[in-house]
Amino acid sequence: MPWFYMNDMLTAGTDTIRKYSYLVTKMKFPVSTIPTFVSISKFIVHLILIAIMIAIFIGMGYPPTMYMIQLPIYMLLMFIFFTIWSLFASLLSSMSKDFANLVKSMVTAIFWLSGILWNPETIKIEWIKQILMINPVTFLTNGFRNCFINEVWFFEQPKRLVYFIIITILLLLLTIWTYKKLRKEIPDVLN
Repeated sequence: MPWFYMNDMLTAGTDTIRKYSYLVTKMKFPVSTIPTFVSISKFIVHLILIAIMIAIFIGMGYPPTMYMIQLPIYMLLMFIFFTIWSLFASLLSSMSKDFANLVKSMVTAIFWLSGILWNPETIKIEWIKQILMINPVTFLTNGFRNCFINEVWFFEQPKRLVYFIIITILLLLLTIWTYKKLRKEIPDVLN
């Protein structure tokens, strides 16, 4: 279920500044807020889908467990990460359409490598498993799986949480640096 939000933010989030270029070129509008508004709108749809999924889960005879109380934590982490990603990717995409095309072509690879349809815990080769676990999409996917199926708390896997936080902080720093470099050029490029 989180894949719908992730997919939207990976693809549609990449094009947000270009899609809403009239806000940047016609008036003084803070560029950094555009991906945030898009992320919030996609997240509201995600909340509705999660509620439907929980209802189906209960309807199929699986009562809610204590592990579901960590669902808001994973949802918040997902929102933060993909909002930062959306700003970073949309900044680069506004400068070059090729970047957006590159991201769209890589989404399928991310889908298959992130463990959405399969459990990466089943991989026997340890170094491949470790590389996959560094992927933020894998962390979030496993987090949702842990809430509903595996019944594992997020603090039982502290290394994965630390990897996710480090990658998110690095992406945030890269986004801030990119924003400072490109914010004055974006209106000229989009005209």
